[in-house]
Parts: sequence; C-alpha cells; structure tokens
Amino acid sequence: MAAAGGEVDPVMPNDPSGEGPGTTLVPRWVSGNTNLFATLVACVMVGLALFLIGWLAPVVAPMGLGLFLAALAAPMFTWLEQRGRSPALALTLTIAVVLAIGVGLVSLVLAGAAALTDGIVTYSDDLRSRYPDVSDPTVARSVAGMMARILPPDVLSDVLKAVARILVEVGQSLIFAVVVAALLLLDGRRLSSLAARGIGSEGPVFRETPGIARAAVTYFAVRIRINAVTAIGFLVLMLVLGIDDALLWAVAAFFLSFVPYLGLVLAMIPPAILAFAESGVLPATIFVIGGTALNLIAENVLEPTLTGRALSLSTWVVFTMFFFWVWLIGPVGALLSMPITVLVVLVLQHNDRTQWIAALLSRQQPEDVPDLLPAGVAGRSSDADISAE
Repeated sequence: MAAAGGEVDPVMPNDPSGEGPGTTLVPRWVSGNTNLFATLVACVMVGLALFLIGWLAPVVAPMGLGLFLAALAAPMFTWLEQRGRSPALALTLTIAVVLAIGVGLVSLVLAGAAALTDGIVTYSDDLRSRYPDVSDPTVARSVAGMMARILPPDVLSDVLKAVARILVEVGQSLIFAVVVAALLLLDGRRLSSLAARGIGSEGPVFRETPGIARAAVTYFAVRIRINAVTAIGFLVLMLVLGIDDALLWAVAAFFLSFVPYLGLVLAMIPPAILAFAESGVLPATIFVIGGTALNLIAENVLEPTLTGRALSLSTWVVFTMFFFWVWLIGPVGALLSMPITVLVVLVLQHNDRTQWIAALLSRQQPEDVPDLLPAGVAGRSSDADISAE
C-alpha cells in the first residue's frame, strides 16, 4: 500500500517476487529510469574512497609510484623473455635494472636537494644583485623595476627553498617506491594468478584487463620516447648556459613531461631562476624561450606523429587532474596524475556504456565513438524518432 505523501512502503517480507508495488525502499521517482539512487550511492562511494586516499597519502603515494615504476619496467621483462632468456633470468635482470636506476635517482634527487639547500644563501645574494635600485623613480618605472615589484628576490628564493623541500619528499618516497616496484615484479605472476582464480578469468575485469594493459603500455612507451627527447634537449640547453644541477633538472623534466604541456613548464621554473641568479636576464630568457620551443615541438609535433592522437587527453583534463592529485596526495601526485588519468580513460573506453565519457575526457571526435549516449538513452531517442515519423 502507498504511504502518506505518495511514498512507497518498504519491501514486504511476504513478497518473494520482488516486483510488487511495495518492493522498493525508495520512492519511484528515485529508482525510476534515471537511476538517480544508484548515481548518488556511486558519488558517495567515490567521495569516501578519495577521502581515504587523501588520509593515507603518505602510504598510498609511494605505493602508487612503485606500481607505476613496476609498470614501466614490465615491458623490459617481456622483451628479455622474447629474446630467449629464461623467466628467472629475465626477472633477475629486470629487478637489477630497476634497483640500479632507483638508487641512482634517489641519490641524484637527494644530492640535488642538499646542494640546492646549501646554496640558497648564495643564490639569494645573487638574485638581489640582479635587481636594480628601485628607490630611483626613473628605475622604478622601467621594466626591471616592475619586475622587482612583481617578482622580488625574496619570492624567488622562497621558490627555490620550496623546490628543495619537494625534492627531499620525492626522494624519500622514491626509496619506498623502488622497493615496492622490485617486490611487485618479483611476485607479479603469482598475484595475477591468484587474482584470476579468485575473481575468475572469465569475469569482465579480467576480460578487459589485457586490452587495457596493452593500450597503457603502448601509450607510456610512446611518452617515454617523447620525454627522453625532451629531457635530452633540456639537458643540452642547460649545459650550454651553464646552469647548476643540469642533470637533476633534466631528470625532473623527463618525469614531469608525462603531464602534457604543463609538466615541462613546471620543470623549467627552478633552472630559470638559477640561470637568472647565476648569469642574468639574457641567459634566463634564452632558457625560457628554448624550453618553451622544446615543449611545443614535443607536444605538437612528436606526440601526434608517434601516437596519432590515439589517446590524447583534453587540455582541461590534464590541468584539472594534475592539480587535483597534487592537492590530494602531495608532490608525488605530479608524477602519478597522468598514469591514473590515462588508466581511467582506458577503462572507460573499454566499456560500451562509458565510451561517451571517455570521449569527453579525450580529444576523440563524435564520429569515432559508436554512441555518445549512455545505453538506454539512445534506444529511447531512436524510438521517439521512429514514432514521430
């Protein structure tokens, strides 16, 4: 029976069919064709998951970085097996390479942070010496005087101090991430086999996982090549200009370039300040112009040529996801924002009902998507068109 106010009674215990008028716990306007109740529940669950991720960020961030490093190293294991190496030898060599590169990265990052911290006082004095005396009204109205008011030397010194703190935090996370990556590679096949037995190899998750994994490996393999070219060009430019810790900033550019457009811009900030402090305005300007040219060439020439825009994310998605993950899990989020976003988009693309959402997040054209409407909506639209005719 209907309750007062037009709402429906709770589920009746003596109605096993589950389809009578009193079988729903919510009003019909909530559980109708719009499926609003399921949407609200999904939003609450996502919000709760994000809250837990933010709360556990000190643990989740290094583990996520370790998983990312393991995924980057996995193609090497496959390549060694295809070259006739035994699985044990291929795994041993892959783990050895991961540990060697990881130790090198940790040493480079921590040493760079220590050198930057020790040189802060010198860099601060150099920055102050580059600015004119703004007490003179004529100088105050010049371009240099305006720059001194907009970006005073103390602000630039604070940026260098913040970069040093971020480097220390990322270096500490890398120590844990490298260990996690090695352990995941060592135990990856056993974990995959157990998961397949527990969930079922015929389940939708495992049916779609190989396709998603292949697409992700292809995407990141292309990005590694693009980032390597960008980082090498970045390194050569800094060596020519004589910028301190050029190798450190080149490595930072390599990893941050996984974030299209924005990543290399952020990687340019510390060396640009150092170039200004060490050599003046002209070298800093040359560096900024050269770095910007590298960024534009990488994203507008190399990336479309190598990927064919197969998975090119919308610019608003890149910016939004970058700042969101940095805000949620800290500096490591800058490295993980694009891997997480790419995986989400790939998962959405491999589901017929969510391909339209993936098209919104990427640069796909409407004609490349079978149907931009969710399942059920398209059917109702076509039925309405037929009846109208």
